[in-house]
Amino acid sequence: MQDSRYECVADGLAKACKAVALFGGIFMIASVAVVTFSVLGGVFGKPLLGDSEIVDRLIGVAIFCFLPYCHLTGGNIVIDFFAKPLPQRVQDALDVIMGLAFTVVAAVMSWRLMIGGMNSFDRNKISMFLKLPEWPVYLVAAVATVLWVLVIIFRSYEGWRRITGKTVREVEAA
Repeated sequence: MQDSRYECVADGLAKACKAVALFGGIFMIASVAVVTFSVLGGVFGKPLLGDSEIVDRLIGVAIFCFLPYCHLTGGNIVIDFFAKPLPQRVQDALDVIMGLAFTVVAAVMSWRLMIGGMNSFDRNKISMFLKLPEWPVYLVAAVATVLWVLVIIFRSYEGWRRITGKTVREVEAA
């Protein structure tokens, strides 16, 4: 029963992370299109005004959308110079401890994004040139970081499973 719940959570997180990463990919492609149209417009004397404001928002959303998938698939940079010579169980224990510490950091980041988004909405903060509202970026970033926190907790749980000798399913990068 426990393993079927584990598999269900693993599948759900993988699907959610892939969907959010694809959403981020759409924003990344949109930012490339904005830069391309701005450069081509500049060549023909009609640059896209406010392109940097648009690109800032698109790239910001894309980056936050990529974080959960990157963490789930183990795509983060890991410096294991000191841990590499240690036994695998000790490495797994260190991964769990660091994962739990990282959970706190990511949770604080998520919380502050939520607070920032609410303040931005309440104060009607907008960009200087195009008058774009700031709060939608905070909203997407906050949702993505909540998913990221869940992924970090799940990966820590997987580390605990490895320590206790239970199998852990590998997530395939797609």
